[in-house]
Amino acid sequence: MIFHSPAKLNLYLHIKQKYQDGFHEIDSIFVRINLYDEITISDAPGPDIRRNGDLSYLKKDDLCYKAALALKQKSDCNFGCSVTLKKRIPIGAGLGGGSSNAATVLKGLNKLWNLRYTKEELKIIAKEIGADVPFFIEEANCFGTGIGENLIVIRDSEFLPKYYVILTPNIKVSTALIFENFQLTKEHLIRPKISEKEKVEILSLQKPFFTFGCNDLESTVVSLFPEISRYLQSMKNIAEKFGIPVESCRMSGSVYHFLGFPTKKKRL
Repeated sequence: MIFHSPAKLNLYLHIKQKYQDGFHEIDSIFVRINLYDEITISDAPGPDIRRNGDLSYLKKDDLCYKAALALKQKSDCNFGCSVTLKKRIPIGAGLGGGSSNAATVLKGLNKLWNLRYTKEELKIIAKEIGADVPFFIEEANCFGTGIGENLIVIRDSEFLPKYYVILTPNIKVSTALIFENFQLTKEHLIRPKISEKEKVEILSLQKPFFTFGCNDLESTVVSLFPEISRYLQSMKNIAEKFGIPVESCRMSGSVYHFLGFPTKKKRL
């Protein structure tokens, strides 16, 4: 069986507090985009999990392997499998590629092994692998809170941007490094909370996504990697040229993707 494993974007990202375990509470909109890795899953003789293709050298640190092992242990089954990954999503780019791969393996093996776990049951397993993994189990655009695992499905995605222009500089930045250097301020703590109902109302009024706010991690990334700022300026210049609000040019997630969001297709 061959599966597409999609990337995601964060249309905004607010950091609300830091928990005692070191994780951060966030508030965001997660959207799936049509940039995919390809994962082939098949039966294999014996009980072993066999990893082939891209990133297989990571062995037990590989998220595809971790997902297969987690499902195998949860179900207490004795099946084996072969998982082959073909990467297209840039690695270390804040697009959720690894989390997406893990979720795709969970869903694929649930089908291959005929385990019949529900979506909610798979999301519980997914959360143990990584905070972003449950989103890819959900298979819908979502509001995300908590550490990213609390999801409210956006039922009508008509009001979200239709097209995305993504610039990925050849600069790898660790998500952990960015969060380690992020300074939580009083401004972050006292920012008014927008309820899920209010968010839905804002979208239904066709307000632009940047009405919700910015990416709180952007200044931290730029301070650590100043050369990134020129890429953002380039995106703003392109946006202005085509009548796209410059506020829509920003990072996604914790890393360095800059996004332009035209509401209809234009040749760039």
